[in-house]
Parts: sequence; structure tokens; C-alpha cells
Amino acid sequence: MDTIEQIVAGFRAQLPSDSMTAAAIDRGAPVEEISACAAAEGLHSFAGALFEACEVRATDGLPDSDTRPLGDIRGRLAEFRRDLPTDSAAARAIDAGASLEEISEAAAQEGLDSLTALLMESEQEQIGRGR
Repeated sequence: MDTIEQIVAGFRAQLPSDSMTAAAIDRGAPVEEISACAAAEGLHSFAGALFEACEVRATDGLPDSDTRPLGDIRGRLAEFRRDLPTDSAAARAIDAGASLEEISEAAAQEGLDSLTALLMESEQEQIGRGR
């Protein structure tokens, strides 16, 4: 399962069945349409995660793929953080400025698949760039 599929699957489980976004996912709509539905319904972290994953896929393997510095990842984490409850281990790790690996582990333990997928992709990119 690729990153985008993981993000979609993680969020789909949380969506009510009468959601426009859920309907788009269920009928196998293109990721752009799913993202547009999510944005229209105010699911900004979901739309952002899809956008980020599409950006990574679009630049993957290209010589100038260094388009997402760590600061941008921290910005995306701040967006995810707003949607997390205060008692979340992932939220506490984000608040503490923990490493991406630590945040990813906490997110995985809490079943936050979309956040885990985003962080795993970021970690792989950093490794690929020698950071």
C-alpha cells in the first residue's frame, strides 16, 4: 500500500458514511477529487496530507526533489496537532519538539495512520538526501 492509499485508508475509517469525502473515497475517485471534497468539508489536515503525499510522489526521484525542508514538515505537524486530543501521545511528542521518528512511533501506536505515513515518507526523504 503506497503512502496515499495509507492516508486515505486511515482517514476513511474516521469519516461518517454520509460524508462527501467518504463517498468520493468509496467510489474510487482520483486523489485530487478526494482532496477537494476534504477541503470543502473542512477536513484540512486530510486534504493537506493528501497534497503533501502527491507532492512527494510528483518529485520522487527527480534531481531537484529537495522541495520539502524540515521546517515544512514541522508546519504540517502543527496542522495535525490541532486535530489531536490533548491526551494523545503523538500530540505530546509534537508539543515537546520530539524527533520525527519519536512522533511517528507515537502516532503508529495510536493508530494515526495518515500521520505515520507522512512522517515515514519524510524520514525516507531525509535519508535519501543524506540528512
